[in-house]
Amino acid sequence: MRRAGGLRAVAQARLGTPRWLVVLALATAASAAGCRDGEVAPSAGPAQTHAARCEERAPVVDAALLAFLSKARSSHLEADLAETDAEPARAIDVLDRLVRSQAPGGERPTPEVREVLADTLARLADLRSQRGDFEAAEADVRRGLELAVERTHFRGRLFEIRGALEKRRFEALRAKGDDAGARAAKERSLAALRESVAIQEEVILGAVGAGGSAEPR
Repeated sequence: MRRAGGLRAVAQARLGTPRWLVVLALATAASAAGCRDGEVAPSAGPAQTHAARCEERAPVVDAALLAFLSKARSSHLEADLAETDAEPARAIDVLDRLVRSQAPGGERPTPEVREVLADTLARLADLRSQRGDFEAAEADVRRGLELAVERTHFRGRLFEIRGALEKRRFEALRAKGDDAGARAAKERSLAALRESVAIQEEVILGAVGAGGSAEPR
């Protein structure tokens, strides 16, 4: 699979947008722009068509990857609607099916697929912990951390979610009168939240640079 050299830089510059969504958006835009067969570029030689030149400059995304990214986007939108309808169980089911489905790359997924899965597992963990299913939520976080091994926004997000779920566990245990368990959960929450902050600060510093201005790497 070939990627345009600027694709990763564009994605990294947009801290608020997962790279997998950037890849999907750019690939879709390139496809929509298209190239008319047989149209000759002004500077092209006799054998070079505008389509060929367009292909050279457009990001080329594997069809299976593009399909998976589109499926992931649809699944998250369906989960949004389920949450709007106050049906968190349905949202969990939709997202759980996504993370259990076959993905391009198999045991060695591409960075975009790892981001999809890590991002989805973070959302799943948050939804499960809101319902008090703390063990399943923690399992989602652990699986996500195995995918998001680099200190990126996605790894920081997983630690943020771990902090939130442990805070909810702390509140549940305290309500039951389990003071020792509540204290332990509180400590785990604080440790996870501090790690999240440390990671995200590294991401921000890497993006804006020492001078404080956003400069894509």
